[in-house]
Amino acid sequence: MAVTVELPHVGESVVEGTIGKWLKQPGETVRRYEPLVEVVTDKVTMEVPSPVAGELLQVFAEEGETLPMGAPIAEVGEPGETPSSAPASADPSPAAAAPAGGVYTSDAAGGLTRV
Repeated sequence: MAVTVELPHVGESVVEGTIGKWLKQPGETVRRYEPLVEVVTDKVTMEVPSPVAGELLQVFAEEGETLPMGAPIAEVGEPGETPSSAPASADPSPAAAAPAGGVYTSDAAGGLTRV
């Protein structure tokens, strides 16, 4: 089963990182904790390791691309495994849809009241 590699959170004040250089390319075998990519932030340049052993199936971000911390950047899986069609969301909870047409406030029961 494929594992999504995310841009790691490195501190409260660091909100984004830029892909510096991919150290591994799709199709290459990787060991657990082996560096996959260099990431540059406003505070530090770091290497992001593979969380599992396997094959780098695909990358979701190109060199020079700036992403928010927690964004999916790659996928590692079993050798020969088919990559997923899209990156997994960094935030697994779906965003709540805003009601259309007007201004709403929360009421005591947890519902919405039109103002």
